[in-house]
Amino acid sequence: MRIAIIGCGIMGTGIAELLSSSHQMLLYDRDWNRTQELAKKVNGKPCRDLEETVENAQIIFLAIKPQNLKEAAPGIKSHLKKDHVVISLLAGTPLSILKQYFPKCHLVRIMPNLAMRYGEGVIGIVESPNMSAELRKMLEELLTPLGMIYWLKENQVDALTSLTGSGPAFILTLIEAMIEAGVAMGFQAQDAQDLTLQMLKGCLTLMQKTGEHPAELKWQIASPNGTTIAGIRVLEREKVRSGLMEAFLAAYDRAQEMATSHDIDNINS
Repeated sequence: MRIAIIGCGIMGTGIAELLSSSHQMLLYDRDWNRTQELAKKVNGKPCRDLEETVENAQIIFLAIKPQNLKEAAPGIKSHLKKDHVVISLLAGTPLSILKQYFPKCHLVRIMPNLAMRYGEGVIGIVESPNMSAELRKMLEELLTPLGMIYWLKENQVDALTSLTGSGPAFILTLIEAMIEAGVAMGFQAQDAQDLTLQMLKGCLTLMQKTGEHPAELKWQIASPNGTTIAGIRVLEREKVRSGLMEAFLAAYDRAQEMATSHDIDNINS
C-alpha cells in the first residue's frame, strides 16, 4: 500500500518507521533535509511538494502541528480524491473541523502516543457512523503494529489525550525523581536508572499477571510500622496522588480548550 506521511516530526517518523517494512512510504515535510533523512532511514520516497505526496498515495497521515493546518490544508485538499483516506493525528482538531478543510475524502481521526514508535503505543481511533466495515478492518490491520488499538467516541478523545498522550510525560517526571533519589542515596546515576527501570517493569508484570488492583498489591508490600508505609505517609502528606490527578485533569482541560479554539472563518477561501 502507498502511504503518505505529511509531517516528518516525532510522530510522523514513528509511523514511517513502523509501517515501512510492509508499505511504500511517500514523505513530505517543510524541512527538506528532514524529509531526505527519514526517506533514507525507511527506504521511502522524499517528496518536494504536496501534489506529488498526495496524488501518489492511497492513505495520507496528517502529522503536522494543529496550528499549521490552515496553512497546509489548501495544498492537500486540491489533490485529494474521493477514495483517499486521510488519517489525522492532530490534537484538539475534531472531525467536524477536518471535514470543513477536506470535504471530499474519507476522514479518520486517531490519537497515538509516543510509545507507538516501538510498537507499544495506545492508538485511539474515533468511531464514525459513516465508517464502513471495510475501512474499519483496514485501519485495524494497518495500525496494529503501532500498539494497542482502542476505539472510542470523539467526546472521549480529550480524555485519551490526557491519559495516554500526556500521561507518559508525567510518569517520566516521576521516574526522573526516583533516579535522582537513588543518586542521593549513593548509587551511581546509571545504576539508579537501571534499578528503577527494572522495578517499574516488575510493577507492571505484577499488575498484568495477577490482575489485582494496584492498591491490593501496595498493601502486600507495606508492612506495619515499616519502611514502605513511612514513605506512603510522606506521599500522602505532600499530596502526590492529588497532584497527579490534577495534572491529568489540567491536560484534559487544555485539550478541550484546544478543540474549541479553531478559527474556522474563511476555511475554504
